[in-house]
Amino acid sequence: MASATPSASATALPAYPSTPDYPDDLEFITAYLTVHVLSDASRIYSYIFWIALAVVLVFFSLLHHLHLRGGYLGALWSKWTVRRRTWRKKHSLAIAKAKGQPHRQPFSFPSNAQIFTLVAIVVAALALSFAGPDYIAPGSTLWTLQDFPSATSTNIAKRAYDTSLFAQYQPHYTINKAWWTSGNRTGLIAFALFPLCILFALKSPPFAIFSLPCLVQIYCDKLLWLHKWTARLIYLLTVLHVAFWSVQLCIERRPSTGKIAYVYAWQYEKFLFAWIAFGCMTLLFLLSIAPIRRAHYEAFWFLHVLLVPLTLIMSALHHPPVWWWCWAALGLWFGERTWRFTWWLYTNGFFSSKAAGASVPSSNSPPGFPGLDQKVESPYPPKFKGSPPETPPSSSTLGFTHYPPISSVKLMPGAGLSLPTDYVPPPGFAHAELLPGRTVRLRIVTPGYLTWAPGQHFLISVPSITRFTTHPFTAASICDEQNPRGDGRVLVFIIRAKSGWTKDLWDTVALMIGRGQQFQRGEALPRCAMPSRGVLLRACVDGPYGSSVRARWNDYSSVVVVAGGSGVSYALSVLQYLCLCLAGRDGRFLGGKSGGYGQPGFKISRVRFVWLVREFGHVQWCASVLRRCMDLVPSPELQVDIFVTNVKPTPETGPSPPRTRISFAPLPKGKREELERPNPGFAQESRPQSRASNASSEESAEDSDVDLSYYTGEFGEEQGELGHEEHVLDLTNFEGDDDSELPGEAQFNLSVRREGRMRRRNTRRISMALLAKQELIYRSSEAFDGAAPASSSAQLVSKRASLPPIDTTNPRASQRQSVDIAAIHPSALSTPSPRTAITPPTPNSSLPLVDTSPKRSSESSSPHRSTRNLSLSIPGAGPSGPSAAASKRLSATLSERSLETPMTARSRLSQWTDTDSFAALVPGGDVERVREQLRLDLDDQEVEDVGIVAEHARPGKPRLDRILADEVERAKGAVAVACCGPTSLDAMMRKLIATQINPDRIRKGDMRGSIALFSEEFAY
Repeated sequence: MASATPSASATALPAYPSTPDYPDDLEFITAYLTVHVLSDASRIYSYIFWIALAVVLVFFSLLHHLHLRGGYLGALWSKWTVRRRTWRKKHSLAIAKAKGQPHRQPFSFPSNAQIFTLVAIVVAALALSFAGPDYIAPGSTLWTLQDFPSATSTNIAKRAYDTSLFAQYQPHYTINKAWWTSGNRTGLIAFALFPLCILFALKSPPFAIFSLPCLVQIYCDKLLWLHKWTARLIYLLTVLHVAFWSVQLCIERRPSTGKIAYVYAWQYEKFLFAWIAFGCMTLLFLLSIAPIRRAHYEAFWFLHVLLVPLTLIMSALHHPPVWWWCWAALGLWFGERTWRFTWWLYTNGFFSSKAAGASVPSSNSPPGFPGLDQKVESPYPPKFKGSPPETPPSSSTLGFTHYPPISSVKLMPGAGLSLPTDYVPPPGFAHAELLPGRTVRLRIVTPGYLTWAPGQHFLISVPSITRFTTHPFTAASICDEQNPRGDGRVLVFIIRAKSGWTKDLWDTVALMIGRGQQFQRGEALPRCAMPSRGVLLRACVDGPYGSSVRARWNDYSSVVVVAGGSGVSYALSVLQYLCLCLAGRDGRFLGGKSGGYGQPGFKISRVRFVWLVREFGHVQWCASVLRRCMDLVPSPELQVDIFVTNVKPTPETGPSPPRTRISFAPLPKGKREELERPNPGFAQESRPQSRASNASSEESAEDSDVDLSYYTGEFGEEQGELGHEEHVLDLTNFEGDDDSELPGEAQFNLSVRREGRMRRRNTRRISMALLAKQELIYRSSEAFDGAAPASSSAQLVSKRASLPPIDTTNPRASQRQSVDIAAIHPSALSTPSPRTAITPPTPNSSLPLVDTSPKRSSESSSPHRSTRNLSLSIPGAGPSGPSAAASKRLSATLSERSLETPMTARSRLSQWTDTDSFAALVPGGDVERVREQLRLDLDDQEVEDVGIVAEHARPGKPRLDRILADEVERAKGAVAVACCGPTSLDAMMRKLIATQINPDRIRKGDMRGSIALFSEEFAY
């Protein structure tokens, strides 16, 4: 064929160039495929895609770093993009219940922001695949196409060419559309998408470009959904590429034989590479289908690691002119894997010649903060802003349980905050304990130095369960770089058993505990102190990962932390970080951004923690951490609300049971009805209510944030807030959670519920007595000149006394002496609080679950005391003053009525060790053999923590809309919401946040209309 010139007529130029009919079959097909290759100028479409992507990435990075997303336009954008939706088929809940099927979460759509991003990528890819001419004349540019002739869809011209140079016979004109040009162009865009698809899946910077601190800092937890759909888009374009070229090879025939070109294509090496790549890609697509991936995740993972590089290599060999896209994707994938593997070796101690063992706790540790004496070797020293913190005598330890922090106390606030017990495992090993709700708590100290941000997750591997696969779990602890002890580096994970690996972990730990085996034989356990309970397992971690590192918590005036079920791990990590910052710690030494109380730019003034949980007994998962957070930051700066959804207030016909009996003993048959499915309210209208029933009604009615309407049935036939039938399990249970009760667990749930009810009743009595005493003091002081008791009495109600924490290693710790509130903080009595417990609530505010002053007093002090000194040093109101008699009578009332002495922690603990309690933990036939050795051990401190936190646990479902609206009205500026839980809870919170975002408020200067969401949602 004669070469065409630019001046040639467009109608004379064919869209299907001819190929010389060489006698050799391989030579013919080689020449044919060489002629049908896109020109260099035609690759401009792939460059346009990446130029546009870079511009968008830089734009959103500037918005992130310049804090421009909180303005009026940002609020308009966030109000729409933050939403996500769930869907459930009508009557599916009733059908599943009738068939005895386990509860399943509704189908969850991604957020509008993710959908918008995917739509933009798909539209851009399809536009660049089909818009404009496919084949651009060689040497031309996109902006000068009119200077070159265009081809028409004429028949194939059969002309003879010189066989020496195949490339000379490529078209030198622009071709608009043809089967081969469309096939080449779709293949080109598929190649250009390879690096983007890999970038969406990478976890670790610097290879994970989107997670770089200088850019948007978004990790794979937010990008995995885009990775999946970008891969499907690549597969779609590849299918089109194969289809278009199949048509082309079928319509083209060799002149000498009359056979279609497809027959000869199989002799071409690069054609074989193409089909190998397409076969690997098809296998990847089939294995990534959700049911197959969930059922055979380990096989999916191994084949994914094998097939991805094979697909990229075969694709590159198939078409070398544009193989740099494949090599770029493969380089990113291999580089990130190498980087992670090197970091994994260092983190898990493979580069270290020695490992430090856990030490036995010392009696010289500050009371209430176990683990301060334990030393774990670290390659890096702790970081201090000034001189290292000094540990004052134990009498001064109350200084770091006070908010705002007391400047005269040098001890770091919150040391050992994340540790539920006083044992730190040896580096490289996990200390595993069994908790109610088929839950395992792991505590790991890595041999290599490791830091993480609050809310980030790790990939965990336990070789005794599976040697090669890893599984993601969120750390429920924080990294304290200033803590010179080992407890500042402990990773705590709360893992609820479902199926697969988590069930294997549960069974392994239960079997070891039942056999009395503290570690696995064959694992090189260093010389160290063994834990008093639980077992040690070799464990490796990979991480940290997670987009929560981009959060600037200090920029918000109020933070609402919402968690559902085992999603409390994320919430606990964020809560501890916020509490430590409120106590005066610098966030940059805690894994977050720089800032803390008293530092410029720190705005946080209130934190509200809301946890939806299935059973009362599940509060043990994090009772110790919550108790210490409440010791660190008092109310109203910190409000903790726990809502238990599987318990209803039921009337008790018999005498009231003994109070404060936290027990794991098997529940008697007569008491099991208290935990059965609730009956409709109309069915109980004719029954007389007992005192217990009235008490339950009171504690539910006094809080407008509790919703008990769902007790009238198991599931709703009407559409709920999410637009479909809702079930309370949607807010607390992840897919696969097992709610079956273990022996003794029902009794434990009931005991925790009664403990909380008793403590709330005592708190109300103390509150009423204190208010009465305040009124008496005020009236009596009017008879004296110069007396000013108003401020001090108001302070008594508004601020709770911070008492020294309990030293569980001291046998006399449960008998703490009476404390004079005026002696603890004498300076605090002179300054009235801006918000007191008796401040009338606003119409939009919710009543606090527990009054601030008495609750703090009862929580910080030991529950084992029978009396308390609540007197105040008031001028003119001494022992001989007019209020002396009234004060004595009131003190007697407090001693007699408000403090009903509970059992000691040790006596309660003895009821937790029933040998039948966890017999069902051991799988299969091993139950009978280890039945006598199987038991659940808890120390006095954790039992006490469970009882104290139980005061904040209420039956019912929270009215999250009221809670969020209340916090927005209370806030002094922008609000942040941290959420982690089932997809239904995440969707509900997103809907409520979108409702509360108010761009008009922001335009008027009221930043309460700005609400930022930080959520954790990842699925592997």
